[in-house]
Amino acid sequence: MSNLAQQQNLDRLLERLESCFDEPLLSAKLGQENHIALEVSARQFTSGVTAIHRDPMLESRYLTLFAVDEGTHFSLHAILLLKSQRLMLTIHTVLERENPVYPALSPQIPAAGWHEREIHDLFGIVPQGGNLQPLVLHRDWPRGGHYPMRRDFTGQAIPPIREVPHQLDMPQGAGRHQVAVGPIHAGIIEPGHMRFCVTGEQIHRFEAQLFYTHKGLEKMAEGKPYQQVLALAEHTCGMCAFSHSLAFTQAIETLADEDIPLRATVLRAILLEMERLASHFSDLSAICAAGGFAFGSVRAAGFRELILRLNQRLSGHRFLRGINTVGGFKTDIPDQALSFAMRQLSNLNDEFGEWRDLVLNTDSFLDRLETTGFLSEQTARQLGLAGPAARGSGVDDDTRRDFPYGAHAYLQVATQVCEQGDALARMNVRIAEVSASIAQIRQLISALPGGSALSRFPGVLPTGTSAAGLVESAKGSLLHWVMTGPDQEIYRWHVRSASYMNWRGVAQATMQATRGHNIVPDGPLVNKS
Repeated sequence: MSNLAQQQNLDRLLERLESCFDEPLLSAKLGQENHIALEVSARQFTSGVTAIHRDPMLESRYLTLFAVDEGTHFSLHAILLLKSQRLMLTIHTVLERENPVYPALSPQIPAAGWHEREIHDLFGIVPQGGNLQPLVLHRDWPRGGHYPMRRDFTGQAIPPIREVPHQLDMPQGAGRHQVAVGPIHAGIIEPGHMRFCVTGEQIHRFEAQLFYTHKGLEKMAEGKPYQQVLALAEHTCGMCAFSHSLAFTQAIETLADEDIPLRATVLRAILLEMERLASHFSDLSAICAAGGFAFGSVRAAGFRELILRLNQRLSGHRFLRGINTVGGFKTDIPDQALSFAMRQLSNLNDEFGEWRDLVLNTDSFLDRLETTGFLSEQTARQLGLAGPAARGSGVDDDTRRDFPYGAHAYLQVATQVCEQGDALARMNVRIAEVSASIAQIRQLISALPGGSALSRFPGVLPTGTSAAGLVESAKGSLLHWVMTGPDQEIYRWHVRSASYMNWRGVAQATMQATRGHNIVPDGPLVNKS
């Protein structure tokens, strides 16, 4: 497409975006990496974001909502992905420091519900008409005056913690009982309190209290150089360390207008798919274990171990930490290691095919998965689910295709979608993605160019600017948004992980089945899938 045609398309898009607001925009600009930023008045923010989200011509997907304490005021930012235009759209507004309020987005865009509650917990900004129940800060945290993400909160003086019973809204009635699970679990998963309301074994309601180990990473990043924040990004999630580091480095590279060597771009795509394989094998092993299929679980765990050992050989770390950096890779990956990985993946592909055929022909196991944990496409879209959890309900979203980045701009990504919406569909999506990832890794290794894997990044970032990085991790799309301050430090860092969005789907799917009710033993199947 010519530059003139691109400009005409952009002008038409801006006109359509402006038509979603009743008042003129305060500003509109096209940023780097296909990113449009709109500034609007506070009274236009919610209605405008809702109008854009509902416009069928724009095909928007809600990504995140977050706030920034800018000293004299707060700013509120919503980010949407415009699929048909392959553009990221940020709409932001200014809220006064005293009594910061805005009309809640969640009544029109339910996916924003947790973000609104988190902003209320950490900033004290009130979504009028929204849910004000605590989310990140539990009920024993003192209300009012102690907002950890405000700039004047240093954490030096810990506020007094109250003794408040953990009450959940559970239906009452004859024969109904509550089953509590956690917050401490037998495995190595993070703490989480889960409560089932049941009659016999039939589940009527499910609630979960998470964030027991919330580390405050976004607060820790304030005032630090980007090199230190990259280490925090890598530790956001154990399963998706490379995906998070990639989203963060993409944001920094966008700020610096940095071109990445082609070899590093392809190597990043390879490691991203290796991480996807490790995560999917972990999930497939867990699904088999939850369904009582021990052999399938152990075999899938063996596949995951093979991938982790290949990761160690390629990057020096089983979870791919410490190799990615701003500008490319800290150290190149030798061609011999890549050739070895290619041979191992070829053998793995054959063994995985045998495993797949066994699993999908074991009727007793399939009976546990079919109709269990149903989630409709409409509900998945409303809650903003991502990755295999969404694609298992027929949501045809994949950031690698819808907002291509790095080497994915030159690749054909075949999105794997199932429409049944149950635990079996979510497992089938992962099975299909394993085969697709192996094929894509082999294709990328075969086409890997030579040259350097690291650019000469000058390390200088513009002050007071922002950018976002968006990556399709194994769990789904994740986003890192970075705003710089003076002296090259990070002023604000916002992370939106895929699992954060998918947890509300776990609650909904636990309470639904395509026929009748889920039962208590179905809870782990829903959770793992």
